[in-house]
Amino acid sequence: MMRATYLASAAMVLLLAGCGGGSKVQAPTDSTLSQDMDTGRDAVDLDRLSVAEGQYRAAGVRALARDDVTAIGDAGYNLAVVQLDENKAQDALSTVASTRAALSVRGAQSDDTGLDLVQAGALYRLGRFDEAASAVALAARASDPAIVEKAQLLSGIIADARGDRTTLDSAGTYFAQLPKTSAWSWLADAQEIAARRLLVEGGDAQTAYQDAMQAVSARQTHVEYRDMARGLSVAARAAGQAGNASQAADLYMRASQSAQKEGDTQNADVWRKLAGTISMPDPFADPTAQAQKAATGKTTAAKK
Repeated sequence: MMRATYLASAAMVLLLAGCGGGSKVQAPTDSTLSQDMDTGRDAVDLDRLSVAEGQYRAAGVRALARDDVTAIGDAGYNLAVVQLDENKAQDALSTVASTRAALSVRGAQSDDTGLDLVQAGALYRLGRFDEAASAVALAARASDPAIVEKAQLLSGIIADARGDRTTLDSAGTYFAQLPKTSAWSWLADAQEIAARRLLVEGGDAQTAYQDAMQAVSARQTHVEYRDMARGLSVAARAAGQAGNASQAADLYMRASQSAQKEGDTQNADVWRKLAGTISMPDPFADPTAQAQKAATGKTTAAKK
């Protein structure tokens, strides 16, 4: 079975959203394969995603040599999640497809709802919302509660983007029923979905803002910056809906800058435009790099 080991922030949102810890993949008898998987996980924990990608590729190569169905599924799933977290949505889709094919030729009967979830996240990142909605609906049927929870979050986010009130309400109902003792990340996801529902329904924008910012605070504390940036964008929507254009612009700017520093240039550009600004204050920018960028821009303009 594909595991939700690194799903906490990568599928968000989506979206999403960084990689997190979880239970280790059961060690196979092949010590090299086991070490590759463990090193990949350690690299994820340190946010060294390019290293993790290489380790999961190495683990997958070893798994294919071993003809180990379980290891092939786990390595393929983890590789796709890391690629999604690196903002390589198309690469993640390719990995999911080839992993499914490798499992199929071996007659695998395992639950592949984890792959459904990663596929949905990649399709959402690529703006293919209808396809993403279909894939996430399959993931929501998982037997693993962690996959179900992230599928519900992604389902709500996709529904918000599509203007699908029914599905967004369904995700809201799921999260409203979560025990207050649930994991912090689940409660933060619940607050984000609650905020989105209020904004879509024309509810209390101030309450939506508070819900979104509480989710932002939890994600900041637990170093889930991609999810945090998305939460800031929801808070910006709420501020704008409440009539506070200045606050909304500041929040969009913060979301954009955070996303940019995490390599999520697509969302960074969207939120920067919503902030209504061309540049953002960055006291840590490299002056040399800025000068080179400016010179390149002038050269390009001169050639035109």
